Amino acid sequence: MNLLLLIAVGVLFFLYFNHNQANADNQNKSVQKEPSVTISSGNCNIAYFEMDSVEANFQMAKEWKSELEKKEDYINSQMNKLQNQYQEKFVAFQQRKPSMTNAQMEAATNELSQLEEKIKDTKASLDQDYKAYYVQKQQEILSMIRTFCNEYNKDRKYAVIISDEPGLIFYKDSTFDITNDLLVGLNKMYGEKKSEKSK
Repeated sequence: MNLLLLIAVGVLFFLYFNHNQANADNQNKSVQKEPSVTISSGNCNIAYFEMDSVEANFQMAKEWKSELEKKEDYINSQMNKLQNQYQEKFVAFQQRKPSMTNAQMEAATNELSQLEEKIKDTKASLDQDYKAYYVQKQQEILSMIRTFCNEYNKDRKYAVIISDEPGLIFYKDSTFDITNDLLVGLNKMYGEKKSEKSK
């Protein structure tokens, strides 16, 4: 009886583990049968343009650069004028100081302080105007570039169009360089825009 029980237990163990192994094999097969996700290996064309060339050859950018230089010159001349006024008043104050009354010294000190404040306020105001102009013109140029790129890529030939700036791209195929097309398109757009304004 003991021998029969031992054989029966052995058969049960064999059937139990054999059944579990069969289930594991079936699960592995079902996992292998699931369709794998495949990624399309189609071409992903990336066009680029040279931002340096745009800055150097786009008429609007050249005019903008000239305007910025004029604004910088104006800021410098205004600040130099105020600094010279302050210097002259300061020197005159130092020369007259020994013979001035306390009331005169206080008035002169207040005048110099007010002039210092005026210099600071003028500098802040001129810098703010300069930055606002810079951002406005920069946004106008970027907007025109985006408009051109959208029109240029109507056929969806390119997945991405990027600006090549120093240190950004380490290798490029010149067949994807659209700088010349971009410059022709931008200058044409800007010419038409100026013509409309002059009407």
